[in-house]
Amino acid sequence: MVPKHIAIIPDGNRRWAKSKRFSLLNTYKTAGSYEKAKKLGEYAKKCGVKYISIWAFSTENWKRDKNEIRFAFKTIEKFIDSLAKNAERDKYRFAHIGNQNKIPKTILDKIKKLEKKTRNFKEFTFILCLNYGGRDEIIRAVNKAIKNKKKVNEKSFKKILDTKEIPDPDLIIRTGGEKRLSGFMPFQSMYSELYFIDKLFPDFSNSDLKKAIDSFNKRKRNYGK
Repeated sequence: MVPKHIAIIPDGNRRWAKSKRFSLLNTYKTAGSYEKAKKLGEYAKKCGVKYISIWAFSTENWKRDKNEIRFAFKTIEKFIDSLAKNAERDKYRFAHIGNQNKIPKTILDKIKKLEKKTRNFKEFTFILCLNYGGRDEIIRAVNKAIKNKKKVNEKSFKKILDTKEIPDPDLIIRTGGEKRLSGFMPFQSMYSELYFIDKLFPDFSNSDLKKAIDSFNKRKRNYGK
């Protein structure tokens, strides 16, 4: 069985920069490059995966050094530009999840334009989790329900989350050795299989993705039955 949706928590960029004596800017260029995401996406697609999510920036990451934040968003903008440039060739549907507040307007405009441009591509979807936090997502959804004066159940609540058009992740991969989700998709990850790898994200490759998928294929999923 192949996971339909793989989500990646790409941890370890700063530790990798320190170990290699690289600048954070160059590290982000390596870890957040279109080329790296393209290789992972193409391999996942070849395996039969339909959705891949990458947590590029969390709501908590605003606490980091201003220069690091600037480097991160500079890399993210270049990444979005590359996706847009190659959209007709790659035919990836692009989707953003996360709080739109605080995202620079130039980047947000490009996100909305790319979502519109690729909305009819159905074969493979790339989800960018930008300014995303699980608690933030749930609180925003609750406030939306209160504003609309609607009582919700599990099914209707899913429809007001950022991931309303995206299936729950079957497999969540976290690089960098930490064994926690740090608030990533808390509602959606109820039955996700978890895979933790010590390798830092800049070194994470297709062979590592294959091992994660192979591990998933060996697990038995009962969904509480």
